[in-house]
Amino acid sequence: MATTRTRVTKEVTKEWLKDSAVRASIIVSIIALIISLLAITSFFSAKGMDNTISVTGSARRAVTADTAKLSIALRRTASFTRVATAYKNISADTDAIKQLITGEGFVEGDISITPPSADQIYDNSNPSPEDRNFDVRVYIDVRSADLAKIEALSRNITTVDLSGLIVEVRPVEYMYTKLADIRGELFSEAIKDAKVRAEAIASVSGRKVGKVKTAATGVVQILTPQSVEVSDYGTVDTSSIHKDVMVTARATFMLR
Repeated sequence: MATTRTRVTKEVTKEWLKDSAVRASIIVSIIALIISLLAITSFFSAKGMDNTISVTGSARRAVTADTAKLSIALRRTASFTRVATAYKNISADTDAIKQLITGEGFVEGDISITPPSADQIYDNSNPSPEDRNFDVRVYIDVRSADLAKIEALSRNITTVDLSGLIVEVRPVEYMYTKLADIRGELFSEAIKDAKVRAEAIASVSGRKVGKVKTAATGVVQILTPQSVEVSDYGTVDTSSIHKDVMVTARATFMLR
């Protein structure tokens, strides 16, 4: 009796599976199950991705330049046949200018002088070799931690009166050389600023900001006070005594 019932059940099942509508229904059910499983997997992956937040913070500090540099160019123009004489004259000029600089209170270590050089002055008249003119130059840099003394020299150097000598003075450059002493502190402050920003963003969704997962500092910007003209490669202002040092940091925090 049991055997007969089993045989009947198998026959009914075979007939049922043969029905195309039933088969289609089974296939649809399997596909729906697979999609459901994928959705659940994606849900848990997304939850894992949402467990961090990345924010950029910044820190800024006012500093005062501790070093100044004055760049001076000495020039004489000479024809081709007078270049040798121009070299001798500009060497004497250099000695005179150096004596003036040391007379202002600077020492040998403050002064850097390049060897004389000559460049042809080109024109469109195509002069003969004997009529060509040359620019004979010497460059002098004076560097000191005494900013007032550098400024005074920049004014006094233009009073030099040597026949045939052209004295060119560039604006004084002001530099801050203690960046390494404050870089670490600014980086720490930038991370704190990033965390404050992360907390403001996370609070909207009811999340809490936890520990720092990763952090990286950006380029250092040395700016004029109140300036926002930053560069991807870093900015170094040399025009002003008072400056702002700005550091950025990109930090990723864990979320709770």
